[in-house]
Amino acid sequence: MKNYSLLIKLVVGYALVVCCIFGGLSQSPSYGQGRSLTAQQLDAIVKPSLAQCSPPSSQTKSGRVDPASVIPTSNARAFPKDRIARTLHGMWRGQVYGDYNKDLRVDYFWIIDTQRNEGLIIAQRTGNDSLDGLQPVAKAPKITYLLCANEGYIPSSEGGSQIHEFVKVSNSIEDAPRILQKATGVRFRTARPTISELWQEIVVSGYFKSLPAVAFAGALFKPIQLDLVPSTIGPALVTMKWDSEYYGGGATLLKFTPGVPMRGVEYTQFIGTTATEGDFLVASPGNGNLYKVEASSAEACIDESCYPEYYDLAFDSVTFGPLQDDAATRIGKKRK
Repeated sequence: MKNYSLLIKLVVGYALVVCCIFGGLSQSPSYGQGRSLTAQQLDAIVKPSLAQCSPPSSQTKSGRVDPASVIPTSNARAFPKDRIARTLHGMWRGQVYGDYNKDLRVDYFWIIDTQRNEGLIIAQRTGNDSLDGLQPVAKAPKITYLLCANEGYIPSSEGGSQIHEFVKVSNSIEDAPRILQKATGVRFRTARPTISELWQEIVVSGYFKSLPAVAFAGALFKPIQLDLVPSTIGPALVTMKWDSEYYGGGATLLKFTPGVPMRGVEYTQFIGTTATEGDFLVASPGNGNLYKVEASSAEACIDESCYPEYYDLAFDSVTFGPLQDDAATRIGKKRK
């Protein structure tokens, strides 16, 4: 305790510390404005890379997060909820790359309907591209997930560190039935179906009970919940959460029982910032809350032939942006 008091006195003096703690906090959030990151540092934060999975030896020894990767209040920004929702809405092409030698070419895409608060994702190693012909939209936003090879998660780290990156290729979801029919072979019967209706027809068709690819998976996310929440200091944070249902099979790291769903939740809290390319949301150590996934097939396993599987991990970094402006999105009227 003596050493601690001595340190305080040497730095600023005990009386000044007490003044700041009990007086300063009630006056103004300006005490959080002292540190600021450079444009280069902010660009590195909003563009996760596999290099982040191998930090400098000095950082590993200290066990601390690099201050240059933590967005201070002076660089934090708040963005309208509607703008975030408009940017999410549309179709996104996915890609996987990592630090190990495997063929990661996957027919991978995500369709998000923020007007109905639901999304659908398909990933299958078929060598095809169901979004073939669709090019990235202007100043295309990306959703980037960095997962380092940490021990203790489910699935395990045997796949090595990897990045899952989605690039927006359409501001509309009108072509979703055709894209999904091309990917799954399912002929949809519902006229002008919603994402949920498309998903149910895929499930009922037996697609996830078959072996359509060496490795395959799909998920429905509903309801997508997007909210702004007050920050202790600085601009509002962004919470994102959805209930999830997953199916899959084949040689996937995440183990599935064919035809048996895993159900759970995905959730995170983002901090907003502005980098060279525009406005971004970031969830990483020191920035908002880590993006987490928790799910299992325990409730769906109703007999001894089914062994419960689990999906439980946290991504090391998730970024989303640059956010689009009103003119760029051009979302049509909500379908009835």
